[in-house]
Amino acid sequence: MTNPSPIAERTYDLLKPDGERVRFTASFGPIYQSGHDYRCPVRFSGWGNSPPDIWGVDSLQAFLLAVNLVHSILHTFIERGGRVLYSDTDEDYRLEIFKNA
Repeated sequence: MTNPSPIAERTYDLLKPDGERVRFTASFGPIYQSGHDYRCPVRFSGWGNSPPDIWGVDSLQAFLLAVNLVHSILHTFIERGGRVLYSDTDEDYRLEIFKNA
């Protein structure tokens, strides 16, 4: 059986403090029910380890918590001297777009 497709994903270029540039994709879902709760897988490609599936009381909460987690991880990356860029550009990605888009 093949893995189901994610429900959403976003790709960036990350510029590490040491100058290395890597392509990073965060994929979300598909969301699934687990008992009375729901879980949203978050998968990282290109940088970092994927976190455990994020759970919520319903599918929307699970998804929103997963998005907030990735936002927080990228924000911490910037605080530690990295940059999050639009893919194939030198333009900084505004993280507030990620959280509010």
